[in-house]
Amino acid sequence: MDSNNLIIFIVIGITVLVSWQGWQNRELFERLKFQMSAITQAKQYDRMLTSGFLHADSMHLFFNMFAFWIFAPVVLLIFSSLQFVLIYLASILAGSLFSILFHRKEGWYSAVGASGGVSGIVFSAIMIKPDMPLTLIFLPFFSFPGWAFALVYLAYSMFGMKSRHDNIGHAAHLGGSVAGILLTIGLMPHLIEQNSIYILGMLIPIAIMGIFAYREK
Repeated sequence: MDSNNLIIFIVIGITVLVSWQGWQNRELFERLKFQMSAITQAKQYDRMLTSGFLHADSMHLFFNMFAFWIFAPVVLLIFSSLQFVLIYLASILAGSLFSILFHRKEGWYSAVGASGGVSGIVFSAIMIKPDMPLTLIFLPFFSFPGWAFALVYLAYSMFGMKSRHDNIGHAAHLGGSVAGILLTIGLMPHLIEQNSIYILGMLIPIAIMGIFAYREK
């Protein structure tokens, strides 16, 4: 097994283990999850990272790790294992920071999941290969470019933040996406010239969505 596959298995393995332990021990679950009041008042900042390795249930875990499994190899084709881990962990933290920003007045707010980190990896992969073909599990004969998925994903996240009709951490998605994009540009500056249209196409709606969401809060 090469080092690229190894780091993917390590991240998935740790996430599965932490999630499983949390399901077995409710006290541990409550200590590791993202809890606004515990972070802002009790200063338990470690929750901003530990919550990224904890999941609500097996389906939540599966879909996050499945997306991670699909997009991670693209990022590891370009970046080292260390850089890959940096993008992943920084995206989890960015997702938590965005959650604090958009839910700072809601002490009851809590969340779990690797959504921020996975979003960072997804958008990093799309930055590297914006025209990468993607297919849906239930529509295997229909494909679409990665940049189109990115725009739909961002629109869905913004709609979710505004409507609050589900229990998904859309702010974490948005924060992770921003971190994935910015870190990829920082590590590969030439992408600005190479994929400038795609980059602007993603950063402009992110900026607009962030401004409107912040003003609403």
